[in-house]
Amino acid sequence: MNRKQLNHAVIVITILALSAGIALAKTATVTLRVKGMTCGGCETAVAQALKSTEGVEDAQVSYERGVAVVKYDDQKVTVAKLREVINSTGFTCEAPKSAKR
Repeated sequence: MNRKQLNHAVIVITILALSAGIALAKTATVTLRVKGMTCGGCETAVAQALKSTEGVEDAQVSYERGVAVVKYDDQKVTVAKLREVINSTGFTCEAPKSAKR
């Protein structure tokens, strides 16, 4: 195999690997109502708990609006688990009726 063919093979393998990774990713987003947050510290505690959960890619929490918007891999974590994580911080979490449970 000459250098040109080798470079071509590496490019093809890289493209296939990236395509497979993208095709396998199952990212979902859910907005959860969180009751009981009264300050930025509450917001931070909920966000940190969510972000440390396996499968959570991002969590944006607002105590002012009383919501947590969570971007997650639905192959690794469920909405029910996300609710458990929030409830374990001492706040009450409600899932929207349309969310996967």
